[in-house]
Amino acid sequence: MNEEDIRGKILLPYLQDLGFDISEIFLEYTFSIRLGKRKHVTGRSDILCKKNGKNLFVIELKNDSIKITQSDIDQGISYARLLLDDIAPFTIVSNGKQTRIFDSITRKELKGNISDQSVFLTNGYSLSTEEDLRIRYEALKNFISLSTENLKVFCESQVYDRMGSIIGGINSPYSKFVKELYVQRDELQTTFENFLNSPESIFGLVGNAGVGKTNTICSLALRNLEDKFVLFYNAAIINSPLECISQDLNIAFSGRSESDVVLKKLDEIGRFANKNVLVFIDAIDESINPNIAVELSEIALIAKNLDKTKIIISCKSNIWNAILKIKNKPTYLHQELNKYHDIISDLDNSPGFLLNDFSDKELEEIIPLYQKAFGFKGVISNSLLKELKNGFFLKIFSEVYSNKNVPDKISDKDLINKYLQQALKETNIGYFSGLRILSAIGNIIINYEYDSWAAYKDEGLDVNHLLEKLDFSLDNNIPEDLFTKNILIKSNKDDSYNVSFYYSKIRDYIICFHSYKLDKLSDDEFYNVLFDFYQNHIGKSALDFYIENASTSHLRTLVKFKQDKSLEYVISHNSYLDENFRKFKHKFDPNTDCEIGIMLPNDLIKNDGYALFRMAPNSTQKISYSNFKDFSNSGYDLWWEKGIKTLHGSNTSLLVKDQDRIVKKNIFEELKKILKKGGFTAYNSDVLLMEEVAVILYHYYKRLYFDNKIEEFYMPRYKEIYPIDLRDLQHRINRFRLTEFYRYKNLGHAVMEETIEKALQENINIPKIKGMGDVAPFEELFKATQILLEKGYDQIVEHYLPLPDVSINQAKEFYEQNRKDNWNYVRIAQFSEIQAKHYVSEFFRHLELAYKEFVDYCFPTYKDEFDFYATIPHEYFFYLKDSDILKWGTFGYRPSQTGEYEIHFKDSSESDEAFKSIGLKSLRSFSLDLILRIRDDHRYPVKTVYRINTEKVDQYCVIRNWVYKFLESDMRELFEENEVRV
Repeated sequence: MNEEDIRGKILLPYLQDLGFDISEIFLEYTFSIRLGKRKHVTGRSDILCKKNGKNLFVIELKNDSIKITQSDIDQGISYARLLLDDIAPFTIVSNGKQTRIFDSITRKELKGNISDQSVFLTNGYSLSTEEDLRIRYEALKNFISLSTENLKVFCESQVYDRMGSIIGGINSPYSKFVKELYVQRDELQTTFENFLNSPESIFGLVGNAGVGKTNTICSLALRNLEDKFVLFYNAAIINSPLECISQDLNIAFSGRSESDVVLKKLDEIGRFANKNVLVFIDAIDESINPNIAVELSEIALIAKNLDKTKIIISCKSNIWNAILKIKNKPTYLHQELNKYHDIISDLDNSPGFLLNDFSDKELEEIIPLYQKAFGFKGVISNSLLKELKNGFFLKIFSEVYSNKNVPDKISDKDLINKYLQQALKETNIGYFSGLRILSAIGNIIINYEYDSWAAYKDEGLDVNHLLEKLDFSLDNNIPEDLFTKNILIKSNKDDSYNVSFYYSKIRDYIICFHSYKLDKLSDDEFYNVLFDFYQNHIGKSALDFYIENASTSHLRTLVKFKQDKSLEYVISHNSYLDENFRKFKHKFDPNTDCEIGIMLPNDLIKNDGYALFRMAPNSTQKISYSNFKDFSNSGYDLWWEKGIKTLHGSNTSLLVKDQDRIVKKNIFEELKKILKKGGFTAYNSDVLLMEEVAVILYHYYKRLYFDNKIEEFYMPRYKEIYPIDLRDLQHRINRFRLTEFYRYKNLGHAVMEETIEKALQENINIPKIKGMGDVAPFEELFKATQILLEKGYDQIVEHYLPLPDVSINQAKEFYEQNRKDNWNYVRIAQFSEIQAKHYVSEFFRHLELAYKEFVDYCFPTYKDEFDFYATIPHEYFFYLKDSDILKWGTFGYRPSQTGEYEIHFKDSSESDEAFKSIGLKSLRSFSLDLILRIRDDHRYPVKTVYRINTEKVDQYCVIRNWVYKFLESDMRELFEENEVRV
């Protein structure tokens, strides 16, 4: 007999004879089993019998020709354990010839009076929660592994239940995924298939709002239901993915401490069923769980050691970096993603698969599907197709033009207006209330003061800030309908969540036509509100949206506004340089000491950018116009003629209300670059002039026809170049100039020498040396000698700092004793301890003198804000190992308490007193070598001569470099005040 015969002819009559009413006997098509916490699916066991309304036993039937196997027993017990409401205490397996009875809890086979043998039955169907979950988990594991069909039943139930309203038809008001409208993204599919075949465990799908992340992840989940164990979770409506997995698998879960248990049991089911497990977690950026980044990091850490389980997550691109890093440190999620994905520059150099708008090929496949589903009519123009590449915009377009003729060109304003009317009318709050709330939110967003990072990330505003500004009551909130209709969107934040508009064009429309009602303003009113639209990135985006729909008079008003503000900017910029940095104004763009003008694009509506230019003498025209995009030869000639060096990509920053702040910010940005390049030179400082003359002469003396033979050992022996006759030095430089000039005139050696001598005697106008790179820095040397001559110096008798007093031979012997260890001391070893202390003392004395003169010359209006400058003279304290100046140590300084420069050498053991009793603010590391030669590959030495390579000169202009070190420290606060990163 087959199963049907056994059931109809033997079991049903027998059960009725036992006293079971027909209402207490349930066949397979009439009862459900429970999968997970809330998943109910139709069971496939043959018979369920109840008594007094409670489940009593299930009967699993087999053909009488088939022997009862362990799998049959496992299947029957699994169904008994998975029943809705209560577990059936007993499981009966029969093939008509043999009938076996089992305790569904203990799995033991029962004989005789079975009712007394079930502790579960005698205890009134009572189990501890832990035992109940354990039994149901084992049952679920067996159920899934018994057949592919069972696995599919479970996964389909879980996936469709968890997808909820995000999957549906075109008429479903809250659906994001419509299967009939989805077209496979080829690049993504290939990348995903490769991921499935790889050993890696985490896949990240990332993209901007509206590109189709949810559509894609839903499609991937459904496509893999046939042959894999698939789970799906929508992070926007759950708190914890791990907690939900535990619910779906009947696993006890009491928090993060058991996260590894949940995933390991999930992987165990995969191994038991011999199926790969795919867990899809969508929209993690919309999770309101403040610890979502931590939980995902833990999931990634555990998943990497699992055999069968892979995790797939989706996230909005502007939130991605915040998910992958906690306190700016990469999480385990970042590490695991990095194993499979490339680093994407558009994702802040984070790993992931970046989903973009539809390609042309994808759009060709998608449009017919939407056209068929929504019934819009007509041919879509190429210009219209470009607009429809964004999935969300395509959906808006299709809904608005459903069963209508499509226009040749979309009016974004009209399209969004119609969409909002349709969408808001379908909500509980209605069109007008919804529009009022959105208008208020738009006003708050555009007037918020964003920092540069927030502007770049565009993550929205904290919900609590919005609620406070909206003046909502404590028990009121932003209507959920605005989120479910994809008008607003939530983004996870540490202990709250941010709110922003789902689609930027909707935000821009709301701000322009409802928050500000720009189309209703007069020209003067429009001019006066334009400041609001240039205070942050959102206002600029909104204004760009409005321009497409603006009246001719408003466009003219915008042009006038840009002209007026650009003129104000260049006047303020020029004045600020003249007042504060006159001595080196030519170092700033556009490298002139004259008046500065501003060049703007011919079309101030469609084009952007600006450039500063050098105004011609007696010119009053401060604004000029040019075609920034199409440079002909004449265009290049014009720019060259005006001395334009830099084209700025945007003029937006010039149009803000607080223009003085932007002037200072831009100037200090340039000032920082000049400082970094060593672009300041104080020709009023005798110390710096003498240092420059000595170091250049020492390293280039042969090229100036000196026949001295100087012996050194990794340390200049400046004594050999003194005394320096400054007039003789200028004569030698002039000879070099003339030699270089006549070198290529084909005069012959004798004629050239005669010509040079004659030129020197007659003192004709000698041409200067031109060039950059590796040319000799003799023009700078000539300038320094000339200034010294004008100051009354005819010669420099001796070096400005104490010189080495240990012989070269002794230094070489020291080095040879241990080359490896003594290499870093080869310069120090050329000083005795007494001479080294003398050198240190004179070095810092000369440094203070040079620094004061340098700052007086370069920064007369800011010098009082420089801490080191303002507290000269100082007392210096050196804490040295073994009190030995030739060893390493630390040093610090404080304003002199006697009004005189002082220096103190102490043992390193006394350094504790530095902060307590002496009052030093900090200690810096010190070695004599740090003031003998400058060699810091990261930052120093600074260049001595602009655009000329003089490596040795740069390294040994030690006072100049230390001036820059203190200058950087003194200017740090000034840079920070003017929004310049240091």
